[in-house]
Amino acid sequence: MTLTVDVGNSHTVVGLWKGGGLTQTLRLSTDAKRTADEWRILLNAWLKDSRVEGKISRAAFCSVVPAASSALGDAIIAMGVKSPLWLSADIKLNFGFNYPQPQTLGADRIADLIAAKHFFGENCIAVDFGTAITFSVLTDGKFQGGVIAPGITSSLEALFSSTAKLPKIAFHQTKSGLGKSTGESIEIGAFVGWRGVVREILAEIKRELPLNGANHKVVATGGISESLDFAPDFFDVVDKNLTLKGLYLAAEETL
Repeated sequence: MTLTVDVGNSHTVVGLWKGGGLTQTLRLSTDAKRTADEWRILLNAWLKDSRVEGKISRAAFCSVVPAASSALGDAIIAMGVKSPLWLSADIKLNFGFNYPQPQTLGADRIADLIAAKHFFGENCIAVDFGTAITFSVLTDGKFQGGVIAPGITSSLEALFSSTAKLPKIAFHQTKSGLGKSTGESIEIGAFVGWRGVVREILAEIKRELPLNGANHKVVATGGISESLDFAPDFFDVVDKNLTLKGLYLAAEETL
């Protein structure tokens, strides 16, 4: 079996693979202070609860939180996995770079591009909704660059934490364009505002692509991606597990 782990700024997503299929996932808050022993106990308990027979023989990770990486790696090695793969631009990938410093590209974005290239071809745009929203562009099988924008959930949390009287609301589609209460006003601002952010960034990206991006598949991923009511307007595919799939493909190719 193969274990894949995507350590993000806010959340960590773990995937368990058997026979080429993703059998179980675990989503938890990222804690940079979690020790190797705590990681090992947590993962062993989850594997036991999953009731999937077999032993983990391979593991692949991507992390944007360096403080969490060492403890997680030590835990996996303690669980019997030799030489887990830490994804980076320095390993063999299924795409190339038209980008000055590929080593600075986030490992999660590399995982997204591995999966996007594998499943959707050499012309695609991967949009990952996490703490930040990242737009990563692949043209003719090479990474061309992208855009990083503030994330939806993190922006709303910043609004609520910085104001004393504004109510906390969930991000969802609104039917009105004019709020009749404070809560409705925030809902409209969030939904219409972020729909506009995605629309405008994609439009700007496509203006710089051959045929205005007509040959590029647009793929959305991230924990919130499947709850975006505007997704059909902008994305050809929505796959919340795209990053885990990229990690698995990297493990298959490298380990």
